[in-house]
Amino acid sequence: MAKPKAKKANTGGANSHIRARLDYLNKAAAFLQSTAQLPGPPARGTPNDHNEDDMDLSPNAARVVPQITGVLTDQNPANSHKTTSTTTTTTTPQHLTQLSRNYISQMRGVSLKTRTRLPIDVKRSFCKRCDTILTPGITSTQEIQNASRDRRKPWADVRVVRCGTCQTEKRFPQTEKRSRKLPDRRKDKEQKQVHVVDES
Repeated sequence: MAKPKAKKANTGGANSHIRARLDYLNKAAAFLQSTAQLPGPPARGTPNDHNEDDMDLSPNAARVVPQITGVLTDQNPANSHKTTSTTTTTTTPQHLTQLSRNYISQMRGVSLKTRTRLPIDVKRSFCKRCDTILTPGITSTQEIQNASRDRRKPWADVRVVRCGTCQTEKRFPQTEKRSRKLPDRRKDKEQKQVHVVDES
């Protein structure tokens, strides 16, 4: 008699590793975009220049990225006469923004290739044309438009999000419930009147 198979632990589904990768790429892109928008440290030679001893180490201070300079040598003894000097590597906001856009592009590519749907809040958080994360007031603008005459129809409200990079507009209808049509309201009113007459 065979032993019954032990139940497997719940590992999160068949595509949990893909969803984890999509989530990681989204969070990394959001972090890089927010880091690119932070004000950087003051440039050297400005009146605010100060020594390392009196640097602000509070948690609200901007993170200082170390600059790596020096000479790299090849470890191979045959090529010991070759030396290459490295240039100063700094992380500019443009570089971080481009890296963020690259991560969003990778996330979209992975979701398309694996045929995995992105959640609605993730899909609406980036521009489909230039892959920029849409941060309200910083990288995008939002407004409510109503094309009905004198804005009489509240269900015609549309939220328009405009990308600050490529000026592409995304339009999202607002989900207010429409009022019921007049014939339906009359039927309900008649049914209520009949119900009140029956009770009395």
